[in-house]
Amino acid sequence: MLSSLALGALPSTQAYGQTATSTAPSPEDLKKARAAMTKGVALFKAHKYNEAIIEFRASYAAVASPNSRFQVARALAALGETLDAYLEYEGVIEDATARASEGKYVDTMENAVVERDQLGEKLALVTIDVLHPEAAGGLQIGGKEVPRSRWGKPFPANPGPVEVVLSSTAGPPVRETLTLAVGEKKELSLDPAPVAGPSDGGGAEEEVIVPASRRALRPYAYVAGGVGVAGFGLFTVAGLMASSTYADLSETCGGRCPASRQSDVDAGKTQQTLANLGLIVGAVGIAAGATLFVLSVTGSESAKDADETTARTQLLLGPGYAGLRGTF
Repeated sequence: MLSSLALGALPSTQAYGQTATSTAPSPEDLKKARAAMTKGVALFKAHKYNEAIIEFRASYAAVASPNSRFQVARALAALGETLDAYLEYEGVIEDATARASEGKYVDTMENAVVERDQLGEKLALVTIDVLHPEAAGGLQIGGKEVPRSRWGKPFPANPGPVEVVLSSTAGPPVRETLTLAVGEKKELSLDPAPVAGPSDGGGAEEEVIVPASRRALRPYAYVAGGVGVAGFGLFTVAGLMASSTYADLSETCGGRCPASRQSDVDAGKTQQTLANLGLIVGAVGIAAGATLFVLSVTGSESAKDADETTARTQLLLGPGYAGLRGTF
């Protein structure tokens, strides 16, 4: 198989090394290619693979035939350079596909596919999805440069720890280290564009700070809330007592009560006054407590304002009145 693939296409000067858009190789180039190929085959058979690779590459340099490149791939495989051989086979397949119209490299391509896939069983495949590729400079997997045409497609890598490096035109390179097993297929997304932070302009949001002076309002909020609850409690109790007294006087006195019931009338008035006072104190206390609590958890406009802000409060209670005086 080695000799037939290496030399089988050489007799035809018009076909060897010619692409659909290239001119036929010159007789001198063809002579160099044939000589280097023949020498390379002999070295390959003698298991002198490194020397054979030199001759096969010289043949390919003279006339870019997929056959000479196929021999390079085989020699690399024989040396145990599995990853390099895999990539070389892919190059053979690409060259042969580009010249499929010639019909003379079909066997070369089919054999390259088979032998590449056999090597693939010893490797891992990594697919890198590059986000914002316009900001990427280059991609390397395990030290191998990945062409842009291969981004987002499986790329071979040796099993074990493999470093993936995506260079960026907008910042430092992005690095990831993968640990791959034989036959594993790994997918990874990388973004070379740096994450935009807040700018120095007016669009940046300041950190919300709750100054210590405002946090000190929290106890006052609880006190005011407690006073409000007590006020509503007084309103409820005194209101019920006033209603009971009024009902009793209405039932026993009918119209105007006699002087003997004046004490009960005065008691009813007092109960009604206390109920009204409780309602006022309850409403003001709850409102003040809610206001203080909101202030205690709300940040100032900036840290500087927080340092300069000092809250001074005073809770005021009196007959028929409850309030809050101070600065916030």
